[in-house]
Amino acid sequence: MNANAKALVGSGSDSIIKRFFQIKELTILLIVITLCIAMSILSPFFLTGNNWLIILNGLALDMIIATGMTIALIGGNIDFSVGSILGCTGFLCGMLLEAGNSIPVAILAAIGFGIVLGFVNGFLIVKLRVIPIVVTMGTWMAYKGVGLIMIGNKSISSIPIPFKQIAQNWNVLGIPFNIVVMVAVMVVGILLLKYSTFFHEAFFIGGNRESARLAGIKVNRFIVVIYMIIGALCAVAGVLMVSRLGSAPSTMGQGNEFRIVTALLIGGVSFSGGEGSIFGAFLGALLMGIISNALSIFAINGNAQLIIVGAILIIAVWLDESNRRRKFAR
Repeated sequence: MNANAKALVGSGSDSIIKRFFQIKELTILLIVITLCIAMSILSPFFLTGNNWLIILNGLALDMIIATGMTIALIGGNIDFSVGSILGCTGFLCGMLLEAGNSIPVAILAAIGFGIVLGFVNGFLIVKLRVIPIVVTMGTWMAYKGVGLIMIGNKSISSIPIPFKQIAQNWNVLGIPFNIVVMVAVMVVGILLLKYSTFFHEAFFIGGNRESARLAGIKVNRFIVVIYMIIGALCAVAGVLMVSRLGSAPSTMGQGNEFRIVTALLIGGVSFSGGEGSIFGAFLGALLMGIISNALSIFAINGNAQLIIVGAILIIAVWLDESNRRRKFAR
């Protein structure tokens, strides 16, 4: 083989490798696999079935919300109020159950409340023409206050046993119910994002909102609907959390928003919109779950875990911004 041919082969292989690593999901998947291999060497407990059920059960509720958040963020819309919505809806569910209402009534009321709170977010963004991060940071604080007023700063503990069994005992082929719900929501989200014109428009809206509007896409309707969906998913997560905990503590939902946003950014969902996938978001959440599990296995202080998650969030935002600048520089 002459020098020119070797150069062509070399450049071709370099190009393939470069394209491979440009696929964010594959890069995150490699990191997850590498971390799993390292953890399996360091701890024989890590690869056991029970431990993986703990990891997946731990990220299930965040991922239910993250499915809707992924579509919203692809469309250039972020929601920092999800933790507070989860808390409010969970509190309402717990209060209704404590008052003797039936389980279906409590669940439906919580989901309806979540839809209303999501609608308020979307309405404010559309009507006030304020960027989503500002509006949802505001409602994050407001909804948190609403939730604490609802319960009078006290935890709700009188939860009926049949309701507790939903997340604690229900399973499908040995798989906990929370994980089953997560998978179902993810599958529906992936199919809608790929095959539904309405949801696929998120990529156009996130890429250039004004161009999308000029092309006839109803941007405002998309924004309101996607925030209502996020509200509903927060309610589902809130209901399942109350069932899993067997109570509704006053701190419920606090910190969820930052874990979810971090997982999305790690998973390749761009903060500026226009790109991302639900599978990538799941890989980001899985990586966060594995890191959290590893820290617990090695009995790392909980405060140190917060430092690590914060550092990961900063790095993820920095990488996302660096990728965006590279694209504009081309």
